[in-house]
Amino acid sequence: MPPADPKHRSSKAVTGWQRPVALFLQTLVGWLASYWYALFMAAAVLFLTLGFLAPALMAEGYEGVGTAVYRFLALHNHQLPQRSYFLFGQSGAIHSYSLKQVIAFGADPAALPLFIGNNQIGYKTALNHRMIAIFTGLIIGGITWGVRKGRPRLNLFAFLLMILPLLIDGYSHMASESGSGFRDTNAWFVILTAGAFTAVFYTGTTIGTLNWWLRTLTGLLFGLGMVWFFFPRFSDYFQGVQAQLAFRRQRRALVSK
Repeated sequence: MPPADPKHRSSKAVTGWQRPVALFLQTLVGWLASYWYALFMAAAVLFLTLGFLAPALMAEGYEGVGTAVYRFLALHNHQLPQRSYFLFGQSGAIHSYSLKQVIAFGADPAALPLFIGNNQIGYKTALNHRMIAIFTGLIIGGITWGVRKGRPRLNLFAFLLMILPLLIDGYSHMASESGSGFRDTNAWFVILTAGAFTAVFYTGTTIGTLNWWLRTLTGLLFGLGMVWFFFPRFSDYFQGVQAQLAFRRQRRALVSK
């Protein structure tokens, strides 16, 4: 919600040592109000780039830096190898592996996120399938919003429709992993599709399986929805901030004359 009309605000003059501090804070807020869009986009691009930079560093032998990137991004996602892409292996292609495969490659079942890979099978991305899809959605959504000059602008109902699939998919996996295991078989989708696909499609986690499609598509929708709901509101708010700061600058100019 934009700030109130600055012309109807009253404030005491700031003097002494507080004045340069106040001017610095106003300048900082003004800079943020002017460049919030660029800052957000840069942050999204940075995180996505780091996700792919980690395996590249490992493949080039920069293990210390690569491990640091993995540790930093581990704060933001689970990094399970069976739900991540593997790059820079001997085949040179993008791969994904099942849980059974990564264990056969040497992953500790009790510490799966710590398995990075090797130069034969490749090194995993530091962001998992879903997080890569989310950041991709944020970037695509942000570029679209900027090119279309503030559009789309989602209402609350449309926003909930776009983020709900991810919440359902994510929490259903959590419920399944707590003991029921219904997402391991996805029998519900077997029934919906009359078993038209292979068993691996329904139960696997690799590229092209149902679980991969659900993580990817729900992540993209979530990223797009976040941008198209919050960006218009950020824009409105910061436009109000800029108007308020402009009024204060005009007032200071009049007082100094």
